[in-house]
Amino acid sequence: MNQSVKPHHRPAVSLPLLFTALLGWTSPLLADAAVPTGAISQVSADNESSLLQRIDAMVDAMASRSYGGRFIHMRGDQIDLMRTVHRGTDGERVELLVAENGEVREIRRLGDRCACLWPQRKQVMLGDYPNVASRMSGERFDALDSDALDSAGQNYRLISLGVGRVAGKTCDQVAVVPTDDLRYGYKLCIGHEQSLLLRMSMYDERGRPMEHNQFTQVESLDSVELAFQEDLTTGIDADFEAIELVGERAENAPIRQSSWMIEPLPSGYRVQSRSWRRNPVTEQYFEHLVVSDGLATASVFVEKRDGDVARQASRTELGMTMAVRSIEGMRVTAIGDVPSATVESLVENTRRVTPDESGSSQPSPDQK
Repeated sequence: MNQSVKPHHRPAVSLPLLFTALLGWTSPLLADAAVPTGAISQVSADNESSLLQRIDAMVDAMASRSYGGRFIHMRGDQIDLMRTVHRGTDGERVELLVAENGEVREIRRLGDRCACLWPQRKQVMLGDYPNVASRMSGERFDALDSDALDSAGQNYRLISLGVGRVAGKTCDQVAVVPTDDLRYGYKLCIGHEQSLLLRMSMYDERGRPMEHNQFTQVESLDSVELAFQEDLTTGIDADFEAIELVGERAENAPIRQSSWMIEPLPSGYRVQSRSWRRNPVTEQYFEHLVVSDGLATASVFVEKRDGDVARQASRTELGMTMAVRSIEGMRVTAIGDVPSATVESLVENTRRVTPDESGSSQPSPDQK
């Protein structure tokens, strides 16, 4: 970036069964058909294994192949038309997304970093790539494995919905069906020729459509060169304001010592990671716990705040679900692309670890 562009820092933002509905994608007639009790449990393990292989192939193709095209993203009354170019490499991802409606904007991706440009504002925002927003990349299904399907709770089942057609290409239709109301369901259309993800739809715990993402045009590219594949800021004008979204790394012990736990966790979920960080605005430490079932993911933040907050659960503008409550002078916030029942369970069951449970009575940063 030209040296005359002066970046400054802003804080990172801290923060059953659906079979009948799923059949509705294949045919309106099937959507009204009676589904025999236990239909999900009759799905053979061999069939699920074959479908899982198709999903694995899709995840790999979306990461390693070079392709370009246009897709539509719909959530509620929001409709976005995007043009994309993806450069396949053996290492980090290189991808360009350009909005074709609304405000002119461009998203550049280089590995785990991204740059969001608003040319009319003369502004560029730099930060970590938000995988949850990567709807057509297939990344969210990377962790879907036999454990998620064969665990004691059997969180999901895979069901073939037959052959479909998207963007003029033939594809296999696969339903990822949750077995309870603690996670969302998905319908995928995976191309025959290149195993690219041509369509991805998401359904809530009641089987109602929440989001649709679909290519309207897509083609495989022999090779592609993007100007920023060595440096995200290549070609950005010198008069752009650069905003760097940064978070503070987890501190060394004793800060890293956990003082909060979620017990019990929602069925099928496990703690994937935990860390201590410092809020650069309030200067307070907060604990960040990430929970996942192998596909669905939510974050829990525990931070000291003055005054109690009313217990609440709501959906954010990005479609995420959030729940908040106060406990022992702390604010517990859970947020994720999961049903309300999940985030409410997370905040309700978050509690302080006792000395006996932690093996140490050493105070956490908020107690100092």
